[in-house]
Amino acid sequence: MKRKGYKYRIYPNNIQKELIHKTFGSTRKIHNLLLNEKEAIYELFKDYPDLLKSHTYLTPAYYKTIYPYLKEVDSQALTSAWLNMKNAFSNFYKGTHKYPRYKSKKNMRHSYTTHTTNNNVRWEGNGIQLPKLGIVKLRKHRELPDNSIIKAATISKNASNKYYVSLRIEYEEEIFNIDKDFQKVIGLDFSLNGFYVNTMGKKANYPMYYINSLERLAKAQKKLSHKVKGSNNYYKQKLRVARIHEKILNQRDDFLHQESRRLVNNYDIISVETLDLTEMMKNKYFSKKIADISYSKFVNYLSYKCEDAGKILHKVDKYYASSKICSNCRTKKKTLPLSQRVYTCECGNVMDRDHNAAINIATQGMISYLTKTIEDGIASIA
Repeated sequence: MKRKGYKYRIYPNNIQKELIHKTFGSTRKIHNLLLNEKEAIYELFKDYPDLLKSHTYLTPAYYKTIYPYLKEVDSQALTSAWLNMKNAFSNFYKGTHKYPRYKSKKNMRHSYTTHTTNNNVRWEGNGIQLPKLGIVKLRKHRELPDNSIIKAATISKNASNKYYVSLRIEYEEEIFNIDKDFQKVIGLDFSLNGFYVNTMGKKANYPMYYINSLERLAKAQKKLSHKVKGSNNYYKQKLRVARIHEKILNQRDDFLHQESRRLVNNYDIISVETLDLTEMMKNKYFSKKIADISYSKFVNYLSYKCEDAGKILHKVDKYYASSKICSNCRTKKKTLPLSQRVYTCECGNVMDRDHNAAINIATQGMISYLTKTIEDGIASIA
């Protein structure tokens, strides 16, 4: 069994919109109440670990007796918000996440999650049945996998006032086997100019949507800065800015999805670099380009698409010197300045440094695959 998410745009009517916004507010209320209680109990019992550990926190059912309006919304949404807040603290104590923050109604992005019970989340004609909301009109741009079960639904509103439902489904995965007689391999070397260079020396030619929209975005943000904060004109202009950002995001995602799908459909083994993007973003000359490219999102798209199609995605170690090694004779240079864009070797190999690196990355992917194949063969014999 496999779990996956599918996102659709929904078009609620005015009554449904009002109830959705009430649910946003109610889940935010539960989140803030539990966070406040957590902080108060900690201050009270911080010197008494046993009492702190044994304390039983208030539940949404109790809060409904104090705030009757909570009864109007989906109870599963309130429970999910309560559990999410508890998990946020658990993650904070583990050191994997930051300290939870209070939620503000001024945030332009809102969401809540409800879980399926007694088939209360299901398809109904051209819409979807959701708890408390009834049938909501939906743009069904793709079908769910056969025999899939809807486990949960997240209703959200983005900064440009568009509504979406994200379905968490569970279905039986079809197992794919790669044809071991022949492998089509490609290596991708990250490049700030063109997104990546592959083993054939070709660039992806990413259009740099964010950088090309900077002038338009700057004008819209300048107008926003001149509006009186909190006024109707301020929120109208803020919506225009949000729509520009949304268009950039949609253009970028469309490019990344199409490019990753093309690679997965045409190659069996795809090798990519593992980059420390956080460190690279500290360079003020490259930060905007790196943010625009969204390389980590591209690798994530490749990862799940390769998994679904039974293809292999190999991530080369970030300390592997792909640019310094000659792809012809395997000789490694001691130094190779970033300004030197042509790789030259004593063996006679002269080529673009990114093209050379892409070949080395593809070679590492093939070596990794063959090594694993041999190890699996030995293990099966043993």
